[in-house]
Amino acid sequence: MIQQPRAAVPTRGLIRAEIRARRTSRSLAEQHADDQLRDARVLALVSELLDGHASSGAATLACYLSRPGEPGTLDLVGELAEHYRLLVPKLSVDKNGRRRPAPDWALFEGTDQLVPGVFGIPDPAGLGLGGAALRQADVVIAAALCAGVDGSRLGTGGGWFDRALLHRRADAPVIVLLNEDEVRQAPQEPHDQPVHWLVTPHRTIKTTCADQPGQLTATTGS
Repeated sequence: MIQQPRAAVPTRGLIRAEIRARRTSRSLAEQHADDQLRDARVLALVSELLDGHASSGAATLACYLSRPGEPGTLDLVGELAEHYRLLVPKLSVDKNGRRRPAPDWALFEGTDQLVPGVFGIPDPAGLGLGGAALRQADVVIAAALCAGVDGSRLGTGGGWFDRALLHRRADAPVIVLLNEDEVRQAPQEPHDQPVHWLVTPHRTIKTTCADQPGQLTATTGS
């Protein structure tokens, strides 16, 4: 029997290029409408995940600051900061003008305290607290280009979040924000860190990695 050749699996580079091209093609109006829908879902999920585990005002979250074209978080972080202590990535150079060699976090103190940063990503003006500050976070909202229901995640290629998530507490779930067509299994490498929830404008998806021992759970449906 003649066997048909297996379809080639897209490389990580090809997947990244494909998703970046689709994101670039979306209008600002489409992005804004999707951000509003996604933000509502994130706020509901975070509230449910923290129910009974941390009281409002006492919990700490960590959330990425979006660059143009990404699922937006600049409105979201403002809403989160009204209810929770919020950590955001600090990517800019250090006080000596050198690029930071390791992940760093700072307290979010308002959008008016953000300055232009590297790669078009806003940067908090406050002092860095170090990578280990992520252990304070009860929930982490991470950037991604795509992610799968198996918990696989594909980032932009720099490895920042994979290194940062090594400091995450084992009971702190990781949420990624995606567009509808970015829910797809991602080829993984040994350093890649799993994620537990995917949030799109129209779906909240619990991944198969979400029920690890000690993991916070929620019942939000799709």
